[in-house]
Amino acid sequence: MSNFLKNKKARNWGIVLGIFIALLLAGWTLTSASASRENARADNNEGKVISLEVAETIETSGSLAAQPFAALTWKTSGVVAKVNVKPGDTVKADDILLTLQPSSTSASIVSAQADLVSAQKNLEDLLHSDTDLARAVIALREAQEAYDEAAEWREELNGKITIQQIKYVKFHGKTIPKVVEREDYADAETIAKADEDLALAKAQLEDAQRDYERLKDGPNAQDVLAAQARVDAAQATVNALSIIAPFDGQVLSVDDRAGDSVNTGELSVNLADLSHLYVETQVDESDIAKVKLGNQVSATLDALPGVTFTGQVTAINPVGKVVSGLVKYSVRIELDEVDEGVFLPLGTTVNVVIHIRDAEATLAVPITAIQNDSEGEYVWVIQNDGSVKRVDVVSGTIIGDKVVVSGNLKEGDRLQIIHESSFTAPNPFGGSSQ
Repeated sequence: MSNFLKNKKARNWGIVLGIFIALLLAGWTLTSASASRENARADNNEGKVISLEVAETIETSGSLAAQPFAALTWKTSGVVAKVNVKPGDTVKADDILLTLQPSSTSASIVSAQADLVSAQKNLEDLLHSDTDLARAVIALREAQEAYDEAAEWREELNGKITIQQIKYVKFHGKTIPKVVEREDYADAETIAKADEDLALAKAQLEDAQRDYERLKDGPNAQDVLAAQARVDAAQATVNALSIIAPFDGQVLSVDDRAGDSVNTGELSVNLADLSHLYVETQVDESDIAKVKLGNQVSATLDALPGVTFTGQVTAINPVGKVVSGLVKYSVRIELDEVDEGVFLPLGTTVNVVIHIRDAEATLAVPITAIQNDSEGEYVWVIQNDGSVKRVDVVSGTIIGDKVVVSGNLKEGDRLQIIHESSFTAPNPFGGSSQ
């Protein structure tokens, strides 16, 4: 009985001891949890100034285009006789891409082919033939001789001349003519006729001189222009039978096949020089002053994920336009030539990054550390003694949950985090976010 009581007391003491130990452990656990929460709260209420390598860029977009680009249309109606190209072919300027059957077009175009041959021959003769000059030389010499002879005769008439007169005399019972000469002054009729002959000879000499002067140094410029105009007019009419490449480039599309009937103004071929690609994009008024000619550009196409193009800014229109209520400025970007074989869908969206400034070290803080008030943006810097000090800052680019700032800060400064931040992030479309 005594052993039983003894064992019962021992068990009771053991239970009491166990409860006491359990209470101690529970108290330690609660204290540790409370400390952890306090540490976590302290961590959540504090941030740091860090240093980042940040490059300044402007992001925008536009459409891919080529310069030059041409949508070639028919100048007359008819039936397609021959198609000389297919999409993807490279052509040279003045290559004939498609032609019409001459018999399917108007008579004026057919006759223009003969007119072209004649006009080309006339121009060729004018530019390269020496026949006209040789004739002008002969005509000038003959005109000079005729003038000299007329002038000499008129000079003789100023004095006495030998005048021949025919008289009829009897000889052996017959009447015969006899030439009798005498020295005397010419009558008025003879002098008047000599003056007329001299005036005509002088006019003919002047005409011959002008013709020679016109031809001696080559064909007359006005004659050449007139002959060339006749060739061009005939050529333009004949060209209506064909689709002709206006520049070196690549055929993008061909809408016609041999035997197709076509009408005036119908699109036939799209042609572009894909070695000269560009993007016309819009930059907001808040950023346009940063953009300079020669700024390097990287670009991606929505139609070609993973492919990056390079280029540079080549033109900035200083006159802005209002687009959706915002003032925008047109910026032209020339893209560098790409490898042959790369698919380049003109008109696709191009995402552009204009590089304004190379990457450099800059300070950044948690977005939630920045506050706003009537005096501007600021942060609370935690001092060594636990107090806080206001430091004014100016925010810039947002990178994740950090924002680039300038102000009297240094890397490693501790900042107070305000979970109900009054900081307003910049609006990428201009103005302030609400």
